[in-house]
Amino acid sequence: MLILLFIFLPFVAFLRSCCDLRSRSSQIVFVLFFALFGYCHTFSDTRADSFRKFELFNNYQAESIGDILSEFMNGERRDIYEGVLLSLVKQFTDNPHIMMMIVGLVGGLFYMLVVRRITQDRVMGFSWAIAILLGFIVIDCGIQQMGGIRNFTAYPIAVYSIIRLLIDRQRVWLLGLLAAPLVHFGYIFITITALIIWLVRIPNGLMHYAAIVICIGSLFLSTESYSGAIDLVSGTIENDAISARVSNYGEESVDMEFNKSLTTRLVRINNQLGACFVVALLVFLRRKRTQLLSDDYTERIYHLVLFFVVVSYAMISFSVVGQRFVYVAMMLLYMLLLNIYQKHRESGIRGFIYAMPVVFVIHILWTLYNCYCNTGLGIYFMPLPVLMM
Repeated sequence: MLILLFIFLPFVAFLRSCCDLRSRSSQIVFVLFFALFGYCHTFSDTRADSFRKFELFNNYQAESIGDILSEFMNGERRDIYEGVLLSLVKQFTDNPHIMMMIVGLVGGLFYMLVVRRITQDRVMGFSWAIAILLGFIVIDCGIQQMGGIRNFTAYPIAVYSIIRLLIDRQRVWLLGLLAAPLVHFGYIFITITALIIWLVRIPNGLMHYAAIVICIGSLFLSTESYSGAIDLVSGTIENDAISARVSNYGEESVDMEFNKSLTTRLVRINNQLGACFVVALLVFLRRKRTQLLSDDYTERIYHLVLFFVVVSYAMISFSVVGQRFVYVAMMLLYMLLLNIYQKHRESGIRGFIYAMPVVFVIHILWTLYNCYCNTGLGIYFMPLPVLMM
C-alpha cells in the first residue's frame, strides 16, 4: 500500500515511511525517495555543490578503477568514492539526473539504516516529543546536501558504523568505519576519534567538563585559531592531495571569502545557539545522572555523545568544514534523548526536546530552503510519473 502511495504522492509516502522503518515497504520507499530527490535536481542553483558536480560530470572522462586506486596510493587523490562512482555511471549515461539518482540511492540506503537503527529504540506510541526527535533525525540526514556526494555518503556510513561498533559492539562494523575516509578523506578525523573511544576508556566526569568548556570556547574560535595545528597536521600527511587541501582550508583568503557568504554566517549563528543548548543539556544531565543515566545502554550512548561533542565542537569553527562533524554528535544526541525520554518522561527532559525547534529554527528553515533550491516544489505534490518525465 505504501509503495502504491509512493507512485501518486512520493513525498507523503516518504513521510509515512519515516514513522516505521521496521517494515520492508517503508525501507524501500525511504531509499527510493532519496533516489527521486537526486533525479529531480534542477542544477540551477549556482551556489550549490550539485551545480559543481553537474559541470564536473558533464566534462568527466571515465577512468579505470585501477587507475583511480593507483592515483590514490600515489597521493594524487584524496579519496576514491566519487571517482569510482562517476566513472561507472559515465560508462552507460551522460545524464546528470541519472548520476544524482544513483548518488541518492546509495546514500539513501545508509541513511535508512541510520534512521532505522536509532528508531529501533522507540518503544512508546506517538507523542510530540518523539515526533520532534524523529523530525530532527530525518532533517539531519542532510538530503539537501546530496550534491556534495562524498560527504553526503560518508556521513551515514560513519554514523551507522559508530553505532553498530561502539553501542551494539558488532566488531565487523570496524570495516565500515575504516571505509568512510575512502568516501571522504575528512572522515579520517571521525574514524580516529571513534577508534580512541573504542580502545581508551576516559571517565564520563572528565569528558563532561571538557565538553562544557569546549562548547563555550567554540563561541569564540575562528579558523585563525587552528593555524598552528593546520601547519603541523599538513606536514605529517603523506598524501599530497590531502595535505594541500588541509592547508587550503586554513588559508586566510579562503576563510575571508566564505565569511562573506550568508550561508556561512547563518550556520555560525546556528552553531552558537546549538553550543548553548548542549551546555544547558549537559548540566541538566549531570545533575540528574543517577536517575537518567542509570542503565548500561543509555550510559554507553551518553559516553559517545560526550566524546563527540568534545571533538566536534573543538573543530566547529575550522574553516567551512568543521561544522559537518557536529552532525555526528547531534545524531547521537537525538538517540540519547529518545532513550532518556521514554524512560523518564517527567524528568524535565521533555522541555529540552520541545525547545529544539526554537533553538535550531535557522537549521530547519535553511534545510527546507535548500531542498527547494535543489528540486523546486514539484517533488512535494506531483505524482511519480510526472516527476520522471
